[in-house]
Amino acid sequence: MTTRFLREGQFQLVVGVGIASIVAIFALISKYWTWPNAIVSSILLLCGLCYLMEKVGIGPSTKSRIRDWLDSSGFNIQTLQDVNAFHFRMTDSAGITTEILQTKVDSPVLIASAFHRATPQQVAAFNSLSGSRRVEFWRMVRLELLKYGVQFTNLVLEGDGVTFSDSMMVEPASSGSDFLQRLLIVRSGARLYRELLLELYDASEPSFETVPSGGQTL
Repeated sequence: MTTRFLREGQFQLVVGVGIASIVAIFALISKYWTWPNAIVSSILLLCGLCYLMEKVGIGPSTKSRIRDWLDSSGFNIQTLQDVNAFHFRMTDSAGITTEILQTKVDSPVLIASAFHRATPQQVAAFNSLSGSRRVEFWRMVRLELLKYGVQFTNLVLEGDGVTFSDSMMVEPASSGSDFLQRLLIVRSGARLYRELLLELYDASEPSFETVPSGGQTL
């Protein structure tokens, strides 16, 4: 948050000083202008320029705005260097990673959490189900994810797993709260899917086995 304020403050300071300097020069070289006129005119020009910059998108880059919004989330954020215009990775306390990237300038910002696979125990538990129980399991998962409102790829337990995603075109009027809301929907959708897989097998639950008579149940 502090970094965000510093960046925006520096940008506004440069613009303000630039306009004030230009107006001051005109005030000095023109006998028709006085210092009060110069001050009032500089304020009016600054307000008009800020309005125009907001409308045409001149100002802090999309990359810096996204990074500032991510820093305000409180999660661990990494910057990755690759062929994309920018690529950030967010990791939450549960170990779920979410990729935030823009393939090229002026393209939508992609938010994706990928490669969500079942554990070997969960796959084995799924394979032990009857055909109708398998269909019912996937129907339950699909309905829960659709109710949540998250986008997802084909539901598979193995291979590349499931990817949850959303995209957003960042405009000058876009807000950090809107972006973070979309980000958290993707992240929470991945978390929900992980919880739904526990219906198949939960490693944290103790296993109970019946031993022959005279023994103990563990």
